[in-house]
Amino acid sequence: MSRGYNWRSTLTDFASISGTLAGFCIAFIGLILGWSIADVKIYQSVTFGNMAILFFGLATSLFIVASEFFLHSKSFDVFDLPVEYREWLIRGFLDENWNNIWVESTKKARINESYARWCYNFAIFPLFLGLFFAIFPYNALIAVVVSFVGLFFEILQFVTQVYDRSLKSSRK
Repeated sequence: MSRGYNWRSTLTDFASISGTLAGFCIAFIGLILGWSIADVKIYQSVTFGNMAILFFGLATSLFIVASEFFLHSKSFDVFDLPVEYREWLIRGFLDENWNNIWVESTKKARINESYARWCYNFAIFPLFLGLFFAIFPYNALIAVVVSFVGLFFEILQFVTQVYDRSLKSSRK
């Protein structure tokens, strides 16, 4: 009963990556608070450290939510069982409509995966903005290059995904 590429097996990996990036942002917040960057003023009492922490905090929140959505999506994977156990289960409950259960669980898993990917993709933006404010007091040129190259490629990826989805929906 092969159904092609098993996208479900990647959900745990994406949850791990999101959690790791959230940890990275939290570590950066801790480092920024100890650096002199926290004292460099942009305007009146607003500092580069304040702005970096704001954006890293937003990215952390979004990465954590993305990780939770990926794990929640994984919880709808009722077919993530060893083949022998899955066959035993299907033989034991012959009156169940397993195709309907498959379709419903896939639908719920896809919805949660979609929310997770949106949170993950949007978390990248404040991550690069936080890097901009963390690096700028030390070297403005490097801050601009690192942040805006990262933002450019993230926007390019986002536009490509939207374009691909519009192509898929126009084919239906």
